[in-house]
Amino acid sequence: MKIAGIIAEYNPFHNGHRYHIEETRRITGCDAVVVVMSGDFVQRGVPAVTDRFVRAEAALRCGADLVLELPMYGATASAEDFALAGIRALAGLGCVDVVSYGAEDADRGTETFRTIAQFLLDEPGAFKQQLLAYVHEGNSYAKARSLALADFFPEAATLLSRPNNILAVEYEKAILATGSNLATCAIGRSDLGYHDTTVGSVCSATAIRGAIAEGGLVPAEAVPAEVLPLYEKLTAKTAVTADDFSDILFAALSQHTADSLSQVYDVPADLANRILEQAERPFTWTSLAESVKCKAYTRSRIDRALCHCLLGLTQDAADRFKSATPYLRVLGLRKGAEDIVSAAERSASFPLLVRFLRDSSRLTGDAAELLATDLRASALYSQVLFRKSGIVREDTHRRLLTV
Repeated sequence: MKIAGIIAEYNPFHNGHRYHIEETRRITGCDAVVVVMSGDFVQRGVPAVTDRFVRAEAALRCGADLVLELPMYGATASAEDFALAGIRALAGLGCVDVVSYGAEDADRGTETFRTIAQFLLDEPGAFKQQLLAYVHEGNSYAKARSLALADFFPEAATLLSRPNNILAVEYEKAILATGSNLATCAIGRSDLGYHDTTVGSVCSATAIRGAIAEGGLVPAEAVPAEVLPLYEKLTAKTAVTADDFSDILFAALSQHTADSLSQVYDVPADLANRILEQAERPFTWTSLAESVKCKAYTRSRIDRALCHCLLGLTQDAADRFKSATPYLRVLGLRKGAEDIVSAAERSASFPLLVRFLRDSSRLTGDAAELLATDLRASALYSQVLFRKSGIVREDTHRRLLTV
């Protein structure tokens, strides 16, 4: 059996995501599609607009066979660490043959992304010098890397200005860095781009989230008919946003000094100082992040820092979690896909949490510590959702979707 893997957020799931799954099947000729998906918090460092089980069910209704949850340390990480966590997860399953990712410039082929990935992995001395020079000019690390890379690959300036292309390079780099034998397949984005806010039959998740915030409903033309019923309760009054966590963030930050905040995952000392200085006056999550933002720190980098503070994820713990995949939780599977789960249980290099209460009780050490972090994040999301909308999530500790 040939199995393709996808690393995703589906925040929320839309027509472009179904297109990606369908094209993955067509191009790779795979027999099954396994998705490793972010949980209640996503890579931009903010809460997902809707419940992870809703997003998982949407994927299963539209062609995925198995959906697994990416643990928190990887789901809310930088593009580099997000990609590394996803690739480690798919490779560690031991039954996935090819990784399919979306890219704005997929027509260039995976070799273009792999060539750049290899260069970044090798990091020649001249490149390092250019990178440091751009950082010292006050650019963010991501911007500095893009500028330095463009000095060696002129086409990279355009290529790496697009978020899915950046992730494509990071996926290829992660495969090279881990020595994985995973093949790759690049699928062209069918919408106008990640940041585009135009709503239509083919649009970005950003556009859909914007439409929800402004109009209160998911635009029906933007999502597959099969999943529209899942979004009936998703309105401006129920969609979870970062600002819904503002008071909890205030409480979390009030417990920190600059020294202790700099121990939080991905929060260097200068950023810790900037955050605490701006947090001395009343704020919402958005107003705080915007006041901290500067040339050196992008909004997404700041959101991730605030998210890690909110969830209590430390740099020390994240460093330990990066070395291997502690576990993967099965969120849901398609009826008839039980053999894929069984195969993964036999071949995986880490515990697979299928029956959650039974399997999670066997975790020890770092894996048990990370699970506790994931469960706290889930409980926090559930509480905020309830306070905002009155919705009580089903028992997420026992739930296993079968579609």
